[in-house]
Amino acid sequence: MKLTKLKSKTQHIAKRITSAATRRKRLSSNVRKKILWRQRSCILTATTEHSSPTL
Repeated sequence: MKLTKLKSKTQHIAKRITSAATRRKRLSSNVRKKILWRQRSCILTATTEHSSPTL
């Protein structure tokens, strides 16, 4: 009885650790995407500003 209780407890902890890691990974990837999008939009606005007076 004691062994099964211990095993289930460790599995629960392991699951929690993995979920936290995946959450952290997802958050970091989201932040990276946001930064990339912001950079891209800044570059686009800069290029449109420079090209519009010449046209």
